[in-house]
Amino acid sequence: MNELRTTQSGYTLIELLMYVVIISALLTSITYFFGITIEARAKNQTIAEVNDQGAAAMDYITQTIRNGTSITAPTTGASANSLTLVVPTGSLSPTIFNLSGTTLQVKEGSANPVAITSSDVRVTSLAFTNLTRSGTPGIVRVSFTLSHTNPSNRNEYDYQKTFTSSAEVSW
Repeated sequence: MNELRTTQSGYTLIELLMYVVIISALLTSITYFFGITIEARAKNQTIAEVNDQGAAAMDYITQTIRNGTSITAPTTGASANSLTLVVPTGSLSPTIFNLSGTTLQVKEGSANPVAITSSDVRVTSLAFTNLTRSGTPGIVRVSFTLSHTNPSNRNEYDYQKTFTSSAEVSW
């Protein structure tokens, strides 16, 4: 009698389950890694947005103060949430910095106010302090807090920074 031997090739159920578990673990790890990477990227973009807009707004305000000839408001020794300057160019005088809601804006002369910051950030705690002493040109300390707009309250979009500087008007 001739016996025919047949060999079966394939995977056992246990081998198949082990492969599925290993692949599932790898896919879960990769998905988690990409999720963390996307969160970190969003956080970095948020920080960059706040820093860039804060620095640009502060530069614009301090440069305008340096180009100004006198401070109308706030009065000497006082603080206020708006700044009024007299500038050499008559059509731009007075120049007024203030908040419109949570947007920092400037109004030059009789022109309409123009936003200095975008809707991506919110300005809070805006303060202009007139530090002028008698016999000196006007000195103004500017301070404001800038935070990223975060309507969904997601952690990666939660960032704020306070900017402070001072500038002296020219004579």
